Parts: sequence; C-alpha cells; structure tokens
Amino acid sequence: MVGRSAPAAGPGDATFSIGRLDRSRIRSVLVVLSGKGGVGKTFVAALLAAEFHRDGARVGVLDADITGPSMARVFGVGEVPNLTPDGQKIEPMRSAGGVYVMSMASVTASTRVPLIWRGPMINGAIRGLFKDTAWPALDYLIVDLPPGTSDAPMTVFQSLEPDGVVIVTAPTELSAEVVAKSAAMAKTFSAPVLGLIENMAYLTCPHGDRVDLFGPSRGPEYATRMGIPYLGSIPILPALPALADSGRIEELRAPEASLIAGRTRLLLDRLSAARSATDGRPSRGSASGRPV
Repeated sequence: MVGRSAPAAGPGDATFSIGRLDRSRIRSVLVVLSGKGGVGKTFVAALLAAEFHRDGARVGVLDADITGPSMARVFGVGEVPNLTPDGQKIEPMRSAGGVYVMSMASVTASTRVPLIWRGPMINGAIRGLFKDTAWPALDYLIVDLPPGTSDAPMTVFQSLEPDGVVIVTAPTELSAEVVAKSAAMAKTFSAPVLGLIENMAYLTCPHGDRVDLFGPSRGPEYATRMGIPYLGSIPILPALPALADSGRIEELRAPEASLIAGRTRLLLDRLSAARSATDGRPSRGSASGRPV
C-alpha cells in the first residue's frame, strides 16, 4: 500500500472503501498517529487537546484505540455516558477542564474485559463511536489512533478525512523505522501531515542537567528523513504518569507541549483557510466564537 498513488477515498480494492461520515459540526479533525506502541502517542494527543482547550477552543477527543482505550482514564471521565433526550445518541463525556471525550472504555461494562474482535468489528466500533455520539460544535476533534497501519487507521482516514495528521516518535532508530511507515500511510490517503513530534526526548534533572536517556535527540533528523516538518520535542515529564493515572492530565503544564500545540493549531487553521479559499466558500468560524 505504501508508495501507491490513491484516490481520495483511500487505497486498495473499492470493495473495502468506507463512506465518509458527517462531520459538519467539526471544523478540523486532527489525527495523532505513530504506528509504534510505547512512544506516548496517547499522552501527546491528550496534551494537545488540553492545550488547545486552554487556548480557548472547543475540543473533543475520539479514542479510536478500541482494544486499548486510555483517554477516558487520563481525562478522568470514568462514568457511563448518558443518552440524548430522544434516546438516539450518546452524550460525550466532559472532563473537569471542559474537553469532550468519547472512548470505548466509556461504553463497555468493564475495562478489564478484553475486546477480542476482528477487523470489521473494530471498523464498525470506530464509526459508531463517532456517528452515535452527539458531538457539540467543535473547533477541533483530536483522534487518538492505535499502533499499526491496518484496519483502525484506514477506517479513520476514509470515514473522517482528517484535516491534519501529527506523527509521534520516540528518540530511537527502532521507533523511527516503524513510525516512518505511518507517515507514508497518511500520505497515501492524501491526509496532510503537519509534522513530527519527538516524545521522551530527554530528561531534565532537578538540578538542571539534561540527560539523554535514549541517546541524543534526533527529531529533526527523523523528520527530514520522512520528508515532513519537525514540530518539536517533548521531554520526559515526571509529573505525567501520576496525573494521567488520576485523570488530571489537564493540570499538567509543559512549555514544550504548549509550543508544539501552538504550532500544530496554526498549521491546522492555515489549512482550513486555504481549503475555504480553494472551494470558494467562506471559512467556517470557530465554534468557540474566537477568530481562527
């Protein structure tokens, strides 16, 4: 699949093409992708959502990692969601800070029970989580994808046609080799790749010294090799595990994450404006009422 030119609906046999879902209430869809497990992709997605919302945007998070959902936990929304008054859809959960969240962990009876599903069931679950949720008008929907370049990412790319993709890697050659495949996949689906984020790039000791636990930071090198922009590096954040475990991810303050979120949002908004100009239609305003 990688390297093939493909129509907007995505590569592969037309039999497996999935129709686009209605996302008219969402101005921009941002996919956070790595292809590699263990690089902190979920934490990066959560940090971006928290930073976007802190800056005044209306933000939702769709946890597309069906078999290993974590977003409900890190945002502290463990209760079962309610149905809308007409009983037709599910109300998204809302974090203490105001981020809307929908995750398979919110609608299953127990997070301890594994979902042993084949691809078609995972595809249907991802589409259902989106279309059966009564999302409010949002500036940004951030989609956290599971590792791999198979069913789940294909479903999201075809169903939501993301406005931008952020690629996450760790500062190791092994991670970069796998993550590069995800970057190629996004390009195959004609999804704009905004850039690469290097996570866990280094550790700053309490006395100020920098320690490269996984070797020297190589984010710019990896981004150049993949042919995508470099958005920045996030260090190992000692406060992150405890805040995530207790559902208080929004309390984390990291200047590096804030800077990267600002760059990402700027690129997304520029793409939105460019699309509107190309289509000859006025740009959709911000759901929060702020200019974009």
